[in-house]
Amino acid sequence: MIIASPRQVDVTYGLGITPTEPMIPRKYTIFPSHQSSIPSIYVGLEFAYDHISKSRNECLASFLFNKGFYSLSLYFYIDHTISEDAALERYIHLLEILPVYLNTLYHSEKLFFQKHPLLEHCPIFLYTDSSHSFLDGKKSLGALYQYR
Repeated sequence: MIIASPRQVDVTYGLGITPTEPMIPRKYTIFPSHQSSIPSIYVGLEFAYDHISKSRNECLASFLFNKGFYSLSLYFYIDHTISEDAALERYIHLLEILPVYLNTLYHSEKLFFQKHPLLEHCPIFLYTDSSHSFLDGKKSLGALYQYR
């Protein structure tokens, strides 16, 4: 995925979502750019499941509040129908593009983070779903401010 500028993003807000509210629930469906170098993000009360492609290249993200702490959870599906080598290649590619996704998310939601600055410092966790056990799991990615 080539992105000309992470600050140039096509953002769509779903019903009940504004550029600054609500804080939770706030769910993101991040679509990789295909035709152009401009990625798109859908922000809604739910993920945009009806727009997810068959290849499942989208990254899902949501802010959660649990046990008194906020976190940003990212979800990525590796694919259960590909070989171990292909799954590993897909996982490595995901890790390469995640900083771009997070930078894009940050810049597309600038007003939101100005209103809720504590969310820039919450921990980020990546959850990967794979039938290959060595790729299935949870990984800490630091905090959002690190991806500005």
